[in-house]
Amino acid sequence: MTSLTTDQSATAEQVTADSLDTLLEEHLRRHFSTADREELREQFRNQHLVPLRGFLSPQLLEAMRAEAFGIMDGHGVQRDLVLEITDGTPRHMRTVGQPVIKEHGPLIHNFYFSPGTKDFMSEIVGEEVFTCPYAGEHYVLSRMDRSGDTHGWHWDDYTYGFILVLEAPEYRDGGFVQGVPHTSWDKENPDVYGALLKSQVHSYHMSAGDAYIVKTDTTMHRVHPIRGEARRTIVNMTWVSAEDLTVARTHETNDILFGGAGADPVSQK
Repeated sequence: MTSLTTDQSATAEQVTADSLDTLLEEHLRRHFSTADREELREQFRNQHLVPLRGFLSPQLLEAMRAEAFGIMDGHGVQRDLVLEITDGTPRHMRTVGQPVIKEHGPLIHNFYFSPGTKDFMSEIVGEEVFTCPYAGEHYVLSRMDRSGDTHGWHWDDYTYGFILVLEAPEYRDGGFVQGVPHTSWDKENPDVYGALLKSQVHSYHMSAGDAYIVKTDTTMHRVHPIRGEARRTIVNMTWVSAEDLTVARTHETNDILFGGAGADPVSQK
């Protein structure tokens, strides 16, 4: 497990909520060329999940890690569940919900509402994305650090997930992402095995500083179980399509795993 050195901590402390957007946009402009972005768009069109290697600069990564790790260490809640709404798949992880992060995590909050995040996502998925109408889905933290910890097969309520990887195991220790595109979630009759038979499973190893975008309503996905002493910590953020803004949703899994955050304004209409 990597700890912050004195020099890295000093650099990370220079990142503020106000400077984050500028630093992010400058890094994305340098790091992802026009050709890179076209390749990412093509992969997303085909697989509905695309890794964004090196999405965070070292400076931003260390700042986000420091904030997120502090929140997780102080407020994380262990969850060990089997969810029937996703066909009995397991959840073994520690989590922190949106209200706690909003209070203690200005960098995570500003990252979610950054125009740089929104513009980059919209470019890769091929349509304008919007912040989620349900605050509980804006951003959450999860950590897996025990052998067998996993975020089992599932779909999400809204169209897009954006995940920042703050630390991840070497692939032999599990913790890598798997996606099954072109599938769908029937909450009344969830069928994980049917989805596995219907479409190819794609697996992706991520490193600290990477991110990935998932079309979460049509891509069944999971985090492969951790093996041994490994640890994985991520920030999961939900973004929506224009269509999502017109459709009432329920939020069973978010409320169970992360505690929710009040009422959904679309569902109240």
